[in-house]
Amino acid sequence: MSSELEALKSLLLHEWDPIGVSGCEGAEDEYDYYAMQVFKMLADEADAATIGEYLNWVVTSRMSLRGNPDMDRDIAAKAVAIYGRRHS
Repeated sequence: MSSELEALKSLLLHEWDPIGVSGCEGAEDEYDYYAMQVFKMLADEADAATIGEYLNWVVTSRMSLRGNPDMDRDIAAKAVAIYGRRHS
């Protein structure tokens, strides 16, 4: 598995974490699906705005939680930076 994908998984678990499971034993893979989707979006050259919208959609539509678009944009910018380190 790529180091970028592992970094994205960590980012979503430890910084995004909309359901608050980062400190729970056994939750290490809770957001792996979403990290993979973000990874695929980045590989398809999605920008931070698009990824932020995706993350907000996940929170509001898939998880039925109140979204935080500002945080989602911040996490998306970090995801772009993680991916861009090796692909720029």
